[in-house]
Amino acid sequence: MTVRPYRQVARAEATERTRRAILDAAQELFREEELYDFPLDRVAERAGVSTRTLLRHFASREGLFEEALADAEATVAASREAVPGDVDGAIRVLVDHYEAVGDETVRRLAAAERYPLARRVVESGERLHQEWVGEVFAGDLERLERPARERRLALLATVTDVYVWQLLHRRHGLGRTAAEGAIRALVEQARTAG
Repeated sequence: MTVRPYRQVARAEATERTRRAILDAAQELFREEELYDFPLDRVAERAGVSTRTLLRHFASREGLFEEALADAEATVAASREAVPGDVDGAIRVLVDHYEAVGDETVRRLAAAERYPLARRVVESGERLHQEWVGEVFAGDLERLERPARERRLALLATVTDVYVWQLLHRRHGLGRTAAEGAIRALVEQARTAG
């Protein structure tokens, strides 16, 4: 009797490893090669499985994309997790995130007009960023009336956007610490702007 539950557990673990390998492969190809057409045979090859196995797990290209996007969103949200109200800590976490994926994000933003898949990823990122700003600066925002709150949220989302990091750090050559300090100064101005 103990053999059967063990086999079921082993099978479930193997299934999960296969799903994880496919999701990782899809995300790697999307990041590394900017493959916005998402070819299933390339994903399957990268994951070390057949296209048929990939389809057995995700049913379709769209099913794979939806799960890969949800998985990537969870990873991004975890990497940007910050304590509400801890502005210095939040900006440090944000700049760490941009240091890791900022250049890739800017490339994806540029591709969003041409590729629906890239656009969906960008829209997801924009939504996550807006939620992050709303959570981190909740104390600043909740006491404001609606029009002022919306304006302040827009300002804070703008000064913490990846483009600001890219302009400061890449275009103007500020080091990581200086770019973080400049973003912090912009945030402080936005927190008190009318």
